[in-house]
Amino acid sequence: MWQGLLNKAFKAREKIALNLNPSDEEKPFLDHLDDLRTMLMRMITTLLVSTIGTFIFYKELFRIILYPLVLAGFAPTIEDAQGLLINTDIAGPFMMAVNVALIAGVIIAFPLLFIFLLQFVLPGLHNKEKKLLFPAIAVGTGLFVGGCLFAYWMVLPRALIFFAEFAGTMGAKQMWEIGAYVTFTTRFILVFGIAFELPVVVMALVKLDILTFKIMKNTWRHALVAITLFAAVITPTPDVLTLMLMSGPLYVLYGICVVMAYFLEKKDREAFPEYYAQLEKDEKELEKPPEKDEWDNENYNPWFSEDDQDKDIDDEYQKPRPSAPPPSVEKASNIVPMSDEPVQEEQGEDQGSVMPDEDEKPADTSKPASEKTTEELAREDEERSGNPPA
Repeated sequence: MWQGLLNKAFKAREKIALNLNPSDEEKPFLDHLDDLRTMLMRMITTLLVSTIGTFIFYKELFRIILYPLVLAGFAPTIEDAQGLLINTDIAGPFMMAVNVALIAGVIIAFPLLFIFLLQFVLPGLHNKEKKLLFPAIAVGTGLFVGGCLFAYWMVLPRALIFFAEFAGTMGAKQMWEIGAYVTFTTRFILVFGIAFELPVVVMALVKLDILTFKIMKNTWRHALVAITLFAAVITPTPDVLTLMLMSGPLYVLYGICVVMAYFLEKKDREAFPEYYAQLEKDEKELEKPPEKDEWDNENYNPWFSEDDQDKDIDDEYQKPRPSAPPPSVEKASNIVPMSDEPVQEEQGEDQGSVMPDEDEKPADTSKPASEKTTEELAREDEERSGNPPA
């Protein structure tokens, strides 16, 4: 299973590489696997170094994680917010520090991780093409950090207030367990950062001609529904407020993507007019209704066409042939015996009609066996056996 999935992913990677550099040769499966291993090792090493570096400042990072409690109004200061947390696990504080350091390491090392991913997905790039990726990396990093900050300042405090008030409706006192609180807040921030990468994905599809301005304009309603479902799936809380706070910015980002797709497509049309003219021609041909042929006719029979030259023969073959009536057989009593006297020829009789000689056999006028009826065949069998029919 895993080998099949990797094989499909590697084939897609090979296709992208050949499109960028047609002169390159295809790589075998093991070479792609080696490139994947290299990318993973680079990403793991980068995350390990960044996590170790941020772990040194775990106290400062923990104070940053506690600040949403102050923003939500549960404590006036960060020191007071620390008094709200309880610990129910022996290794809880240590795992909390590791978790906070890991999330901070991902945020700090995100540009390098993004570069490693692009190097694997887009192999064979030259130095000039790699320089063109720097703006995309900068935009992607800015969107990721912007999503994390939006979740930290705007969404997370309101989510904490919602859950605390909901617990109060059930008569329960809200107790903030340190491990659960840190896990919830870090995942919440990270999910928003990843969700804000939507414009990068959309613009990449536009550059690959998978999405166009026309498609995005005609399907914007479907896109809004898809964004809402996406936000509902990745949102760590089930409340409607958090869902709207996540999906709202994504709606705006998608609208910006539509506008950018228009200008990018306009620029490309000016640079490559022949290419887009061919695309429009292909789209018009696809929009045409298919021409009806003989197969669309319900009464069409491909084996017996009206234009067939052998139609009359086929019709004659299909019609049943009527059987001939059985010949009348005279009874033996009605047969007049021949006399020994010669028969006088009548006057005016055709001289050409002469009795056949004894040695000359009369012409066989009987029908073939395939055209005889069952009664005729039975009568012939009885005559051959010496039992004439009654």
